[in-house]
Amino acid sequence: RKSDTAMLNIETKKHDQFTLELKVGYSHGDQRFPVSDFVMNTWVFIPDSLYINQKTYTKSDFYRDTRSHIRLMTPIYSLHELVEADCQPFQLLAASWEIYRCDTSSENRKELEHQLKMLGNIVRSALRSRGRALALEKDSGRALSLLTETFQDIAFVQSRLRTLFLSENKTKSSAELPSDFRKTDAYIACTVAFYLSKVSTMMKEHHRSIREAVQNLFVSYFEPEQEYLTAQGYSVPMLREKLRNQEYLKQMSALRRFVESDLYLFVRKKNNTFLAQQILFMLAAGLSMIFATIVSFSFQQTYGNFTRPLFIALVVSYMFKDRIKDFLRYWFANKLGSKYYDYRTKLDMRGKYIGQGKEGFDFVNETRIPEEVKNLRMQGEEDPDSVPPESILLYRRRMILFGRRLSRLSRYAFPGVNEIIRINLKDFLRRMDNPHTGVPVFQKTGDFQEVQVERLYHLVFIVQFSYQGHIYYKRYRLEVNRRGLKQVREW
Repeated sequence: RKSDTAMLNIETKKHDQFTLELKVGYSHGDQRFPVSDFVMNTWVFIPDSLYINQKTYTKSDFYRDTRSHIRLMTPIYSLHELVEADCQPFQLLAASWEIYRCDTSSENRKELEHQLKMLGNIVRSALRSRGRALALEKDSGRALSLLTETFQDIAFVQSRLRTLFLSENKTKSSAELPSDFRKTDAYIACTVAFYLSKVSTMMKEHHRSIREAVQNLFVSYFEPEQEYLTAQGYSVPMLREKLRNQEYLKQMSALRRFVESDLYLFVRKKNNTFLAQQILFMLAAGLSMIFATIVSFSFQQTYGNFTRPLFIALVVSYMFKDRIKDFLRYWFANKLGSKYYDYRTKLDMRGKYIGQGKEGFDFVNETRIPEEVKNLRMQGEEDPDSVPPESILLYRRRMILFGRRLSRLSRYAFPGVNEIIRINLKDFLRRMDNPHTGVPVFQKTGDFQEVQVERLYHLVFIVQFSYQGHIYYKRYRLEVNRRGLKQVREW
């Protein structure tokens, strides 16, 4: 059985200048458990000087700044597995291609398209894993050996795909080849170039002793590859070709959307508290009406009908009735928001219900924070008394997956789902001071010299994971200033 940390995992990174990205992985795990229930609570500690609190930053502000996408985890294959003769992705693709050639129905076309997309996603995942393995390799000899194997595996995978479609279409022009094959072929070529460019930079920095051998490997692969791409009419970036490179970037984005589209789940999101909210609001109206009615009946019984005291009592009671109703609506809304989730998300794959997600947002008082979270917040601080006053934001997430249903919907073994959450931090930066400030430094000459020092603010994220009764934590510190997000540290 997988460990709990493997069942629920999080990766954080700086997506762009103003956006934090959290990639949360939910693995449905052991098939003996038909339902996997995950809970993730995130406390964000924000300095009071940024003026982010319940009055200035509402639920609608938070959900405007937060976007999430839910997609299936890519089936796990290594590059070494993709070159084996009995590799499942290639077997499924070859079978669907053979069926489509015999019967070009729309159903067979969709299956061929699905298998091509899955192969593209699997190759991308395998390339990313191999790139990480190369980055971790410290020995130059082993790194060169692994890089040589990487080029051999990539060339074999691409040749295997191209041979499947091109060998039986030699008499046809490139424009007559299946468009889905061309898109997948171009996507894999772009993905290879993207990951290998990172590998090239890393190898030059950390393995200078084998720099010439590394360069020869790259030249021997990319020269014939560039010729093939040009012959097929695929877009290829060039130095000092601004318009051409812009078109290449546009096509890359389109290819990525095409290939990765089969992993994204259809999501239906709706308010989770609408019915309860309306019932409580009706209760508030009823209670305020009871108050007004009791006052009216009491004064009518005491002073009679059409008297001045009754008139005054009716006016005052209705004034209080409206205030009582508004107060109860506000109180119920706060209680409802803290107890229930704000939104519920239904997850569908090919029209089949495979799970649901819930999310909620609130500002909380320090008294409502678990002791473990308080201790983690102060852990690592040299002087806890120097920590400035903070507002505390709580983002709650729950994900329920039906693993057996998911496994029955595809011939691939999907480990679970990934949720990519992006939080725009621009609202947090509005009241920050200048990004740099001058600090006087005394010189031996008796003068002061001013040096510019970068001013940073710290946002602390403490994430609590819960799965099958087991709880563990992670914490991150974001370094930000008025110019944006500078760095994310697992703290």
